[in-house]
Amino acid sequence: MIRPTMNEAEWEARVQQVAREFAYPPTPDIVRAVGQRVKPIPTPRHPRLAWAVLVALVIFSAALIVPDVRAAVLEVLRIGAISIFGTEPSSTPTLTARASTSEPRPTEPLPPIMTSALDLPGETTLDDARAQLNFPLLPTYPADLGQPERVFVQDLGGEIVTLVWLETGSDSETRLVLQILDRGVSGIKLHSVATSITTDVNGERAIWLTEPHMLEFFEDGNDAEEFRRRVEQNVLVWEVRGVTYRLESDLSLAEAIRVAESLTPP
Repeated sequence: MIRPTMNEAEWEARVQQVAREFAYPPTPDIVRAVGQRVKPIPTPRHPRLAWAVLVALVIFSAALIVPDVRAAVLEVLRIGAISIFGTEPSSTPTLTARASTSEPRPTEPLPPIMTSALDLPGETTLDDARAQLNFPLLPTYPADLGQPERVFVQDLGGEIVTLVWLETGSDSETRLVLQILDRGVSGIKLHSVATSITTDVNGERAIWLTEPHMLEFFEDGNDAEEFRRRVEQNVLVWEVRGVTYRLESDLSLAEAIRVAESLTPP
């Protein structure tokens, strides 16, 4: 304890001594700490590229609002005359504006959904179908296949020939359906939410589908559907020299390819 009789000089000397002996905490590096906190955030090395990507994303998102653009984006692939989409088709007709008024009116009603190739329009004979396409139509495998029991032809900017083989003893159950789309046909849409398998027929790309899907048939340059079908069987789609083939059956992929490769090229 400091004595009360200590004079001013002694008091000052005592304070200095205590100050020298006092253990002070280390002085923090304030300059470095403050510098790190106020360090500027680095800017992208390519700011123009970042802005370009952002603008592209905005435009892409806006474009998806337009039905035609959205359909084009959702198109998975195209083989010959057939465009394959990974969505179900719309079940409601679109609206168009009249020339004399701003009030919208519905387009022509959608055609009914066919569930069998036997419901197709344009039934004819095999000889007539051969005359219209003028190249061999029949596969040579399986050996017991023979000639089709039913034949259909439609003209949608080009001939579509559908050959139907029936199960033995049945007049409604199909064994095999072969559809041949000539070079002028281009408006066929296939909608399948299932995953397709890419394969090949005689070295040409082909698509294999095993789930039910919808087919829509359009005449070239016409937005109105001519007819549409719900397909339940396995389907192989391929193209040879501009001619598109679509084979429906309950066959395996390997067997379907054998049927496809037994056809004489156009």
